[in-house]
Amino acid sequence: MKIKWFSLIRILGLVAVLGYHFFVKSFPGGFIGVDIFFVFSGYLITSLFFIELEKSGSFTLLTYYKRRFIRIFPPLVIMIVTTLPFTLLLPSDFRANLAKQVAAAIGFVTNRFEIQSGLSYEAQQIPQLYIHTWTLSLEFLFYLIWGALLFILVFWLKKQGYTGKKLLGQTRFIVFVLAVLASIASIIYLEVTFDPKYLSYSYFAFASHAYPFFIGAIIATIVGVRISDKQRAQFSNYPVKKILLWSGVPILILLLLSIFGKFESSWTIRTNLILTSVLTAILIVQFRILHERTTSPEPEILMVLADTSYSIYLFHWPVWLVISHFVSQVFLAGVLSFIVSFTASAAVYYGVEPYFHGKQPAKWMMSKPFYGGLGVVVLVGVGVMLTAPTLSKTERSLHEAAISEAMVSLDQKGQLGQNLYDVGNNINANTSWYNPDAGFNTSTDMRLKQSTSISDKILNSSQTVLGDSVMVGVVPYLATILPDADVDAQVGLNYDSILNSFGKRVKAGTIGKYVIISAGTNVTSDMTADVQKIIDNAPKGTRLVFVTPYDGKNKVVLNEFNTYLKSLPNKYKWIVVADWASYIEPQENRLWADKIHFAGKQDVAIEYLNLLAHSLNEVAKSKGKP
Repeated sequence: MKIKWFSLIRILGLVAVLGYHFFVKSFPGGFIGVDIFFVFSGYLITSLFFIELEKSGSFTLLTYYKRRFIRIFPPLVIMIVTTLPFTLLLPSDFRANLAKQVAAAIGFVTNRFEIQSGLSYEAQQIPQLYIHTWTLSLEFLFYLIWGALLFILVFWLKKQGYTGKKLLGQTRFIVFVLAVLASIASIIYLEVTFDPKYLSYSYFAFASHAYPFFIGAIIATIVGVRISDKQRAQFSNYPVKKILLWSGVPILILLLLSIFGKFESSWTIRTNLILTSVLTAILIVQFRILHERTTSPEPEILMVLADTSYSIYLFHWPVWLVISHFVSQVFLAGVLSFIVSFTASAAVYYGVEPYFHGKQPAKWMMSKPFYGGLGVVVLVGVGVMLTAPTLSKTERSLHEAAISEAMVSLDQKGQLGQNLYDVGNNINANTSWYNPDAGFNTSTDMRLKQSTSISDKILNSSQTVLGDSVMVGVVPYLATILPDADVDAQVGLNYDSILNSFGKRVKAGTIGKYVIISAGTNVTSDMTADVQKIIDNAPKGTRLVFVTPYDGKNKVVLNEFNTYLKSLPNKYKWIVVADWASYIEPQENRLWADKIHFAGKQDVAIEYLNLLAHSLNEVAKSKGKP
């Protein structure tokens, strides 16, 4: 039974996700679209279960699993097979660990892969091609667990002698109770295990993110696809104004969450996603009523978009990565990505999928050129996977930077430290960091190459360095010019976390008199506000150096932020801006493929250090914050 206007729910979720991935600066909270999909999926699966139970008086688990598998697996494989060859258009860093990504995707365990990696869309050095398939991991787990529970429930009730309407009624009641308990348990687990420093687990784990499915299941027990005659009569007289109100307000709130929500916010994971699930449940009820309240057919374009929404979701992310790599204008790249994704999805849904459902496939699928082309694509895809590097150059350089940082900290620290340092040297002997021509060798070597020295005034004072992954790659070298600095540099840090770290040091009285802040490539919506809070909260006598961030793929947003940073010295004499972005932009080919990092490239790192040293010497001329 086709329910009019349910298409709007699928499209709402799709638009939110596409907005987040294509225009993340405008829709930083658009990832809530995934939870919209989850709620609707839980609703639809449970409603179809009740329809089957009502019709046949039974529930066939194997048939249920087969339908779910055929619905989600073939389009997934088609997407992977057809997009793999296009990864050859991207730098090799994009293909890092590709075989594991593909295996995780087709094995429906991408969520575990991402939890172990500690990654998210917000904290990837090089975006992963199939990270978006983590949603299928949760979907598949829900299908497996929920289907088994429903089968056991029906089997048990029939053993108790329930049949016909009594079986349906009792099943509906128990499913309602089970769904309520499962929703509550999932939310409690989320709140109890939530760790703001480990958002990946709360977001990707099934146990802490299963509640949307069960909230959808709750609605299915109350207002399913098939409703009673009494409900149909009630819905037929339901005021249209109420439908508009109870649909318009949730949609408006979801829009606001998409615009103002932030992935890294604790409120997002702990409250906003739960609110999204509840609002989606309300929309399902309202659109189910609207189906009974209207007689006009649903516009064709809505049905087409809804039918192809799953395949569009599958294709959009790898397509976006390829197109946005060549098209720097974000809006144009987004439009082109949607057109390509929709075209591919329509071909899959209307041309290929019917074959897997026992229907007559499109004629072009039966032609020899199609099979020949498919064979070539498969061979190229397999070749791409087999030749893909296990680590990207950026990831390797950052790992080596971390090793090198530890070695620097051990240097000149007694016999035990020296022993560990020697072991580190042996392990690190074949890395780029140990090659005197290409990377880190010894602190003495770095000092010989460093051209700008730090004044004694600075060295005799305290220094604090706060930074993101760019600073991580510089830390081993930084120790040669600021050996006693308090450094907090981590991959994925943004200005929100920098502000938090700065505030803790101010409160503890451990903030340095000279503070270097290098962040911003992990863009947030309120970076300028965070900078102002840092300025306002800085203790008397503090001198600040802000480094302008550079991202060759996100120049528009960062240029605006960097313009703001460069205006600060005119207002605050105790602030200096190290304009790294302007310096490196004409030479961005010297950076790694992501056009951000340069860890392991000693010549670039030395130039970065020279800029920091020069800026520190400049700010040292001021009297500090009055």
